[in-house]
Amino acid sequence: MGEIEDRRWKVGELAQATGLTVRALHHYDDVGLLVPSERTSAGHRLYGDEEVRRLYHVLALRRLGLRLEQIAGLLDDDSVSLAETVRRHLEQVERELEHQHRLRGRLRQILDALERSVEPAVEEFIEAMEAMTVIETDVQDVLIRLPAEGADEPPPRNAREGQRMVLLRERAGERVLPIWIGAQEGDLLAARLGEWPQHRPMGPDLTARLLETGGARVERVVIESLRENTFYASVIVSAAGESHEVDARPSDALNLAVRVGAPVFVTADVLDQSSVHAGVVDTETPEDWRSLSREVIRSLYPREAIAEWERYTRQAWRAMRFAQEEARASKHDHIAPGHVLVGLLREQEGLAARILDSLGITTERARGRLRHGAGADEEAATGVLPRTSAAQRIIELTLDAESSKLPQRVGTEHILLGLVGADEAALLDFGVAADRVREAVRRAMDPPDDESRPAARP
Repeated sequence: MGEIEDRRWKVGELAQATGLTVRALHHYDDVGLLVPSERTSAGHRLYGDEEVRRLYHVLALRRLGLRLEQIAGLLDDDSVSLAETVRRHLEQVERELEHQHRLRGRLRQILDALERSVEPAVEEFIEAMEAMTVIETDVQDVLIRLPAEGADEPPPRNAREGQRMVLLRERAGERVLPIWIGAQEGDLLAARLGEWPQHRPMGPDLTARLLETGGARVERVVIESLRENTFYASVIVSAAGESHEVDARPSDALNLAVRVGAPVFVTADVLDQSSVHAGVVDTETPEDWRSLSREVIRSLYPREAIAEWERYTRQAWRAMRFAQEEARASKHDHIAPGHVLVGLLREQEGLAARILDSLGITTERARGRLRHGAGADEEAATGVLPRTSAAQRIIELTLDAESSKLPQRVGTEHILLGLVGADEAALLDFGVAADRVREAVRRAMDPPDDESRPAARP
């Protein structure tokens, strides 16, 4: 065991053992991502145990979709522990195995029928072919092109126009499909992926609500072809027991998919072309491409940022993130008011958690109500989950309540008021009426002069 721990790997040996190329290891050394611990008298690289562990960390984070410059920053400041990376890597591998398990099950059904001299149902062949010909992806990121030398400065005004690049990452693999879309559609997609609140419903929101109102459901979105540098998509919608295929631009289809929680597929032919086609860039994006982050959006739309996106406190953002996590953990395909309630309780720094605790409402009790509510799916949901009409109403009421008090920031206590405003009976199962909640919030926000005022903001 001691010999293994004390081993020094030559660059060629490490490349062969890990399946990498020597050129890749040289590149990691050149950019300072993986520097060998020693060199021989002839200048040859030697890697020790610590470098091997770091190399795994680098490769696992690459597979999880991070770019090399992002990985370097995370490892240098210890933002991501090795244990967390292994956990996330394991989760991805388990998703890949689930996909292969589903295909294996379909093939076994067909084979069992054939071995029994029974003609398999046509639907079984269709399901198997779909698993082979389309590949499920995740909407990973939206990028904007900015001058490299001005990367740390606000984007120029004309950056509000032009195009964006959306990245679709193969769920059961490492390939990434970049698609060019319009600026407005890209900004809307980035805003939804980032869970940034919007005061007014936009085009994709209207489409999603109309489909919901009409009893239709988006089954999936498929990026189905690439012709003359242009991608074509279809939206498969089920209504009244029938399935309909509707042609769409990828930008519209993807915006709809992330709002209703529909899976996004890419045909195998398109994904196979993605790394070689002239209209598609490499997954290692150039330095002048940046993620369309909340900060970039703020600089593009300063007035809107002040009016809406900037109004949420850090605690309010985290509470809504926790609501997403609770929905996924419960294997629900949507965010309902119950998930929002648990999110408020989990955000212990927020004023809402203290108010709810004083009313006898705990995280355990709220989760118990979720378990006794709507049934869960067989598989855990992924991606950005859509909100039910009631949950969306909470956000609308939260923003409306504060619209006349800018630059007042929206905290967890305002989301709690939105919760009871959207549904007066939301907390009655806990023995708490809406008026009692409003009074508790009022007292917490405006305590008597001889009491210390709770800190609701960072």
